[in-house]
Amino acid sequence: MFDEEVDLMKKRIEFLYLIIFLLPFIQLFKPTMVQAYSVPDRTSVYEHAPKGMKLNDFVTAPEYYTNTKTNDTTAFKSSSKIIRAGDSNNDSTDIIQLLDGSSTQKKQIGSFWGTVKDSNGNKTYNYFDLSKPQEISVWFYGGSKVDGYDGFAFVLQNDDLGDQAISRSNGAPTAGETLGVWGGGTPDNKTTTTKLSGASDGIQKSVAIEFDHYVNKTAGSFSNSVNDYLDYDKFSLSNPGNIVMNQLKTSHIAWNYPGDTATYMENSYNLILNNYFYNITHRGPVQNNSYFTGYDGLEVANSETQDPRNGWRHLKITYTPPTSGTTARLSYLINDKFPDGTDKMQTSQDSKTFSIDISKLVGTSDDKKVRWGFTASTGSPESSIADLDMVIEKMPSIVDMKGTSQITDVTKNSSKTLGSTKELHTSDGDEIKLEQKLAYSGGISESGEITATVGLPEYVEYNGDANGVIGKMTYQDEDGTTKTKEINKSDLKDVTITIPGKYETDPPSYKTVKGFDVTIPSMNAIGDNSNIEVYGTAKGPESSTPITTSVSGINTSYQADNYTGDTMSPDFVIDNEVLHIENTNSLSQELNLGDEVHFQGNISYLKGSTFDGEELLSNLEVYDQDGNKLPGVQKGDIQVDKGAKTGTYDIPYTLNGLENDKTYTFKLKLSDSKDRISNTLEYKVKIKPKKNLQLEVDNYRFQTINAGSKIGEYVKRSGDWDIDVNSTGTKWKLSAQSTGLFNKEDNSYSEPLYFIDKDSNAKSLNDDTLIAQQDTVNSDESQNTDITDAWSEEDGILLKNVFPNLAGDYTGEIKWTLSETL
Repeated sequence: MFDEEVDLMKKRIEFLYLIIFLLPFIQLFKPTMVQAYSVPDRTSVYEHAPKGMKLNDFVTAPEYYTNTKTNDTTAFKSSSKIIRAGDSNNDSTDIIQLLDGSSTQKKQIGSFWGTVKDSNGNKTYNYFDLSKPQEISVWFYGGSKVDGYDGFAFVLQNDDLGDQAISRSNGAPTAGETLGVWGGGTPDNKTTTTKLSGASDGIQKSVAIEFDHYVNKTAGSFSNSVNDYLDYDKFSLSNPGNIVMNQLKTSHIAWNYPGDTATYMENSYNLILNNYFYNITHRGPVQNNSYFTGYDGLEVANSETQDPRNGWRHLKITYTPPTSGTTARLSYLINDKFPDGTDKMQTSQDSKTFSIDISKLVGTSDDKKVRWGFTASTGSPESSIADLDMVIEKMPSIVDMKGTSQITDVTKNSSKTLGSTKELHTSDGDEIKLEQKLAYSGGISESGEITATVGLPEYVEYNGDANGVIGKMTYQDEDGTTKTKEINKSDLKDVTITIPGKYETDPPSYKTVKGFDVTIPSMNAIGDNSNIEVYGTAKGPESSTPITTSVSGINTSYQADNYTGDTMSPDFVIDNEVLHIENTNSLSQELNLGDEVHFQGNISYLKGSTFDGEELLSNLEVYDQDGNKLPGVQKGDIQVDKGAKTGTYDIPYTLNGLENDKTYTFKLKLSDSKDRISNTLEYKVKIKPKKNLQLEVDNYRFQTINAGSKIGEYVKRSGDWDIDVNSTGTKWKLSAQSTGLFNKEDNSYSEPLYFIDKDSNAKSLNDDTLIAQQDTVNSDESQNTDITDAWSEEDGILLKNVFPNLAGDYTGEIKWTLSETL
C-alpha cells in the first residue's frame, strides 16, 4: 500500500507541473486525419451488406437507458435500433444500428443483447451457455470516417440489470471512452471532485473484449479538467499478471472484467479539492493497429470511390469451456474474410485467445447461462459522430450448424479438407471430387430452407456423364429418409467471387467462375445434414514445359432465415509434368509356379523435369485371366539420384499363390514425391502347367530255367510285375538298360535281358532301350500308367536263355530312365 501511495503522489506531481506546460502544445499540434477518396453513402452500404440472419425476436436493443440513481427510465436515448430487411433504405438483410452517423448527437451509446427469457431464474432462449463451446459471428460497418467513433465491445454478462446493463457514472449512462461497458467515465468527460466507483459503474459480473479506436490518455489538470484517461498504461506494478504496461499504441483490442475492482485505477490532481479521473488496466495479449472503421487500410486513388462491399468487416468470437475448474478460453478473429466468404490474406487478420475466469460472471452457481451482446459508444474529445452497424451471421443458441469442405483427387485417392496444411498435388487428367457438407448440431430453431450457392474451383472441367450429370446432393427428407438430387451441367451459372489484392492495402477485385444454386430443405434435428458432391477433370493451362498451377479455394455460401454461413473449398495444385515408365524386358513371360519374375524398365519425365532424390513408390496389382483383381498390392521403393533425368526399376515378384497353366496380368505404375502417377504398364505372366513325373518299380523275378530248357528260348516273367509311371501335365518316355542276370556264386555265368515289342521285335537291354512313352499331355490331375498292363507273356522284358549255365540263383539290376519329352 505504501508503494502505491508513493506512486500516486509522484503522478500527482507530474500532473501538476508537466501537463500544465505540455498540454497547450499538444492541443496546438493535434494531427488532422485527411481522407482524399470518395466514400459511398450509408444507403449504398446497406444495399451491399452481407447476408445475415433474420433477427425476429432473437435480440433486444434498448430504446432508452435508465439513470439508476434517479430511476429516470428515459434518461438517455439509445442510438441502437433494429433495421429489418424491407424497411426504408434497407432491402438486403436485417441490420442492427449501434451508432448513428446521421445524428447530431455527439455522445451516443448503443447496445444489443441476445434475448433471454427468465422464468423463475431459469434462463431460456438466446442465452450464452458457459458450459458448452459457443460461437458468435457478425459483420460490422464502422462508418466512412477515418477519425470515427470511440469503439465497441463484445460482452458476456450476468448483470442484474439485464438488457439495461451499460456504462454509468453515479447512475447516469456514460458514453465516450467507456465504449458502453467500462466504468470510470463521466457524462461530460470532466474530472469530478467526487470519487467514482469504476467497478460498480461498469457492467457487472462481466467480461469484455474491447475494440477501441483511440488511446485515451489525456490526464486531468488545472488547465484542462478532462476525464479522458481510461487507456493510460504507463504505470508500474510489482505483480502485473497479464496486465499490460506500455503496450497501447493506437487502435487496439484488449480485455478485462468491467465489474471488477482490480480493473480500475484512481488518479487525481489538486491536492486541496482532489479532482479525480480514472484509468483501467488492460489484459493482454494486446493487438494494436487493427482496423475498425469502414475503409481503414484500403488505398484507392483520390478520384475513386470506395466499394461499399469493402466497408463491411467480419468478426468471429469463439468460446471454449473449462475442462475443469473455472478457466475458459475466449478467442476473437477479425478481418478474416470478404463478404462472399473468400479468405483475406493473413496479414489482414487479427486474432488472439484469452484465458478467462468464468467465476467472475457466475460465481459458484451451477447455472452457467449468461447474456451475450455488443456495446458501443462515441463522444470522447477525439472521436466523431459515425455509423456502427452489425449484421449477425451466427448466434450461439438459435441454430448451430457446421460446414465442412473437401477436395479429393479420385485418381490418386488423395484428399484435403478445409483447414489442412497438407498440399494436395493433382495432375492433368485426374478426376477431381468437391464435397461441401452441412450438418445441424443443435439450437432452439430450425434453419429454414437453405439456398446454397456453390462456387466451383477453376482449372477443372465439369463435363459430366452422357446425361450431363456432374454431381449430386444427398439430404434428409422430412420423414428422415435420405434423398438424392442430381446436379446437371445445365445448372451451371456465373458466380461472382472476390480476388484479394496483391497487398493488404489493395482493394479486392471481382470475377466470375462457374457455380450453381441448390436448395436444401430446412434442418431442425441433430443429425440432419446435406452433402453436395461435384465431379470434374483437372485441366491446367497448356504448356510444353513443366509448370504447376495453384487453384485457389472458392466459397460456398449458405443462406436461410435463421442461418447464414460459408465454407471455402480447399486449395490445391495442378501439375502438368508426366511421370513415364517403359519396359526394358519382355511384357510377356512364362515361368513355373514359385519362380521369381522381374519387371524391368526406365523412368523419366516427359516434359524434362529432373528427379528430386526422393524415393518413388511402385504399385503392382495382379489380375487373373478373367480380369478380377487379386487381393493385396505389392508396394516398393525405388531410388533415383537427385538431378537425374532418367532412372531404372527392377521389381521382383515371387509367383506364389497362383494357379498352374493360367495367365496373369501384372499392372505396374509408379508415383513420385509430388503424387504424380505414371502410366500403367501391363505385363503378362503365364504360369506353366503343373508337372509331376515319377516311376515306381519293385524287385522282379523270372521263371526257373530247367535243365531241359532250350538254348535261345525266352524265359517268362514270374508273378506280377508293376512298373508304374505317375505323371501330371507332361509327356514322357521310359527306357531300360541292363547287363543281364549273374550267378550269385560265380558271376562269370550270366543270361541277357531283352525287350520284346508287340511286333515281336527283340532289343537287347545292353543298350538303353525305349520301353514305353506318352505323347499327349494330360490335365492337372495326376495319372498313373502301369507299363506292364500292355504286356503279354510273350512280350515285354524277358530273360533269354543263351548259354548253358551253372545251376543256381541269378540276380541283376535294371536301370530305368523316365524323362519328360517335348
